[in-house]
Amino acid sequence: MPTPNDQGGELRGELLTLHARILLRMPIFELVLIGVIGWIVLPDIALSVFLAWAGFAFGVECIRAATARRALVRLAADPSPRIHTVFVALDGAAGLATGLAAVLFLARIPILSQAILETTLYTVAGAGVAVAVSSKRLPGLYSASVLVCAAAAWSTVHPAKALVVIALTVAYWLFLIGVSGDSERLLRRSLAIRRERDAALRELERRNQEIQELAARAERTALTRARVLAAVSHDLRQPLHALSAYSAVLLASPSAQTLREAGHNIDTLVRSLGEILGELFDLSRLSSGGYCLQHEPFALDRLTAGVCAEFTSSAAAKGLSLNWEVAPVELIGDASAIGRIVRNLLDNAIKYTERGEVRVMLAQVAGEAILEVCDTGRGIAAEEHRRIFEEFYQIEGASEDRPQGVGLGLSIVKHLCELMRARIELRSSLGAGTRFTVMMPGARAGTGAAGVLRSIEAGRESWRGARAYVVDDDPAVRTSMQVLLALWGFEVHCAGSAGEAEELVAQRGRPNLLLIDLRLPHAQDGAAVAARACAAHGEFPVLVITGESGESAFRSARQHGYTVLQKPVPFDTLYAAVSTAMQRSP
Repeated sequence: MPTPNDQGGELRGELLTLHARILLRMPIFELVLIGVIGWIVLPDIALSVFLAWAGFAFGVECIRAATARRALVRLAADPSPRIHTVFVALDGAAGLATGLAAVLFLARIPILSQAILETTLYTVAGAGVAVAVSSKRLPGLYSASVLVCAAAAWSTVHPAKALVVIALTVAYWLFLIGVSGDSERLLRRSLAIRRERDAALRELERRNQEIQELAARAERTALTRARVLAAVSHDLRQPLHALSAYSAVLLASPSAQTLREAGHNIDTLVRSLGEILGELFDLSRLSSGGYCLQHEPFALDRLTAGVCAEFTSSAAAKGLSLNWEVAPVELIGDASAIGRIVRNLLDNAIKYTERGEVRVMLAQVAGEAILEVCDTGRGIAAEEHRRIFEEFYQIEGASEDRPQGVGLGLSIVKHLCELMRARIELRSSLGAGTRFTVMMPGARAGTGAAGVLRSIEAGRESWRGARAYVVDDDPAVRTSMQVLLALWGFEVHCAGSAGEAEELVAQRGRPNLLLIDLRLPHAQDGAAVAARACAAHGEFPVLVITGESGESAFRSARQHGYTVLQKPVPFDTLYAAVSTAMQRSP
């Protein structure tokens, strides 16, 4: 919005511009006026006297016109008050030059010619208001100069009427000034309306631009969504097709070796499906602000080594050497989120490395876990360092035997780091490989471990005879969990609803471990069901498993202090959670 000073400058600029344009035409008007006065006073006045006056009056108007022409060039850039002062002075000079006609000629012409001359001059003084264009000072001095000369000449020639003439002249001059004031206020209002109109037009243009940008963004989003759905559809169909083939293999009574190979491949395919679904869920929650971090202690070295082990075959398939050096580090945070960061960085490194090695390093320094993922790939140009963290942005050049994906991995990494108050740094240049460094707070030195997970055989012996209850409304989930936990040495019992779970605990007593779905039939809350059982029969470890996302899905479970696992749960994550829970089992 213009300040008062800006508004004053705008008004002055408009007034002086209009006045200057009128002054360009004043020499023509002055010639007409000189002709009229010559008709009135000649031949009673000597021609030389008349021509001298006419030359002076016309010269002043020419000076005003020339000044106006120069002023128009400057007014567009700077409506200076000095230009206004010059115009006022020239207007006073022009009024004086015109009014001199009365002083020079009135006493020498007949009474009728006197009356006509005075009427003409008073009319010219009134016309000065129009020439001044909505200003008090511009017509004030011009009309005053004309009227003073005319009134003084009449009072000198007719002293008996001097007081009346002076009074009427003053009243007339005040009337002209009042009219000028009204015109100035009208001009101010016109300028205010124009400013409001211009502001409204600018606002409309801004809103129109915003709408166009939103429409373009919506169109880009729609195109991206279609591309993402196509890519996701392909990536989901591939492992599902392979799983259907392996199901046929299992039904054909395969040999023990074939069974082991099939089991290993099925595990890989399930992990792949979980990664795709997890990436989509993460994007949805991060975009909506509904991603809720867990804050629980876990062994970051075990998690990192486990992720590296997952990618060993992928790296070997490309002829790459995948090496990792992980110092014992414990971290308080969200194991699932950090696992996603490690997987996305490692997957990205293998995807864009054609030869050489990929190296993962983990250390603990001054209360921070330092994770580095380095590769000997093609590198990233400096101008792309920021863009690679944008959603759906992809760098050209992934290998043909590995799909490029949909460009979400590094964007998810960036968002997760921001949520965890972690820092991520990128060092890369074309032809020199890439190094991602993630610095995560809340770390401490760990106890170390020889392997990624505890031995299943050791777990089987230590958990033999322990009761594990599985509560889920999906029969397939209950059956698969029962088989898996039985292999780990548990005595497993299942329930499909809250009522069946409460009856199971009442009949067989409290379990050593309860795995319960968060959402049970009839809108029952699994965490609340577990809490009631603990209150009635004594405390026991509870793992809450859910396929939902968002803060609301975890609130009730965390209120009771239960660990939450999201479906699909990777084997190592489930095993680690069961191991931790069984350490607290009575």
